[in-house]
Amino acid sequence: MIKILLIGCLLFFTACQKKEENKKQESKKSVFVIKPTIKDDLEKRIFNAVASSSNETKLSFKVQGNLNYFKIQIGDEVKENSLIAKLDSKPYELKVSQVNYALSESLASLQNAKNSYERVKKLYINQNASVSDIDNARSSFEASKAKVENIKKELEYAKLQLSYTELYSPINGVIGAKFVNENENVTVGTPIVLVSDKFVDEVRIHIPEMFINKIKKEDFVKVFFNSINTVVNAKISEISKVASSNEKTYLVIVKLEEKNSLIKVGMSADVYFNFEEKGKKLVYLIPSNSVLNDKDGYFVYVIEKNGNDYFTKRKNIKVGNLQKEGYEVISGLNENDLVLKAGMSEVFEGMAVVIGNEKAIGN
Repeated sequence: MIKILLIGCLLFFTACQKKEENKKQESKKSVFVIKPTIKDDLEKRIFNAVASSSNETKLSFKVQGNLNYFKIQIGDEVKENSLIAKLDSKPYELKVSQVNYALSESLASLQNAKNSYERVKKLYINQNASVSDIDNARSSFEASKAKVENIKKELEYAKLQLSYTELYSPINGVIGAKFVNENENVTVGTPIVLVSDKFVDEVRIHIPEMFINKIKKEDFVKVFFNSINTVVNAKISEISKVASSNEKTYLVIVKLEEKNSLIKVGMSADVYFNFEEKGKKLVYLIPSNSVLNDKDGYFVYVIEKNGNDYFTKRKNIKVGNLQKEGYEVISGLNENDLVLKAGMSEVFEGMAVVIGNEKAIGN
């Protein structure tokens, strides 16, 4: 009987204790807290870029003429050594024909000069021709031989010019751009098409001068193609040493480390650079209504845990600029601090509180 009474008393005492604790918890002020966010100056480290291929070529003719064959379209795939365009070749074929005829005549003249030289040489040996006769015959033969060699070179050049009337792709790729239309007269060096490798392997960015010394070759970056919602790992491959005259920016080329057929030449992209300096202190942002000040300066209330209870604690801070997101906190906080979000006028140092959004902040 006594044992039962003791157990009953113990249960009653425990229930009373729990009830008292619950009352105590209910009497505590409920507060909401946040964690400081690291200030991330994205506008200072994201730059717009354009996708390109390192293996791309503007093709042009080495001779002038009328473009009488040009069936290729933008986006067409082409194979190495496939025909892209042709000029009217008749003028060049005529030139080859004329030089061929001149070569035939010069070869005939050479044969006559050779025969004449052989006859005079025999007469000279038999003392039936003078020294001047054999000299003249030799000179005529040598001149004919030289003329034949010159015409052969002229024929070689004429055939080369004829071959230049056809334009072939130097690589397997795609047509990125067309600069002329069929039946136009084009001059030497006029761009006809842009041929690019099928896979884009780089992007080009113009970096302002204030950031150019914060990057170096082989630095890793992230490239985001918004149109296809794709992020690609990349590495800086080239950095210009000379700024553009108009914008004072430097060309930076970033090599993509992954191939993706969805990425096309000319696509826009955002390149994410990491300009964080070693040893540089982090700057945090907290809401402006979390910050108080008095004669000792700016401060916030943070919540600290002691056993199963939470208590308020004052932390002095050094603030920077006031932005729309709140105050910049240069020192005094770390990213794990639980900062009182509102109601600071109703709390005091060492006050026991209950966190109303404990699950939301991950504690």
